[in-house]
Amino acid sequence: MRPFLVPAAGALALAVAVLGLAPAGCGNSGGHSAATATVSTPRITAACKLSRAQRHTVSRALADIRRLRRIQAPIQRFSQRGAPNQELMTGKFLLDLSSTHLPLNVFSHLLHLAKTAASLCGACGQALEADEPFFGNRAGTAHAQEGPCG
Repeated sequence: MRPFLVPAAGALALAVAVLGLAPAGCGNSGGHSAATATVSTPRITAACKLSRAQRHTVSRALADIRRLRRIQAPIQRFSQRGAPNQELMTGKFLLDLSSTHLPLNVFSHLLHLAKTAASLCGACGQALEADEPFFGNRAGTAHAQEGPCG
């Protein structure tokens, strides 16, 4: 018995597949990479400077997140309503967060921190998820309309 015996039809199909993929290559269309490469300078974008009102909003939101962590610290198990005052504090966080237009990355980061601080409260998590930006970098959304730095 010969090992690696390939039927004629299988060998033909294999040859067609190999020959069909060979010209595709890496999408270079047969050109030399040195001749078609372009030199580009790295683009470094400046960090966004937050206004005084935005910095105040961030500090209030961080204070709310610290309170949410203190409220949840003694809780051991998940519940739909969470700890006493946890839903109220989550609502305050959402109001503080939306008081000023923040850049998308800052807004999303604060929202992520709040979700981890209120992870054992089902209603709190749903409220925070509802405010989560999606497709926020597309034109026409609230964060894209005012520019990249808010």
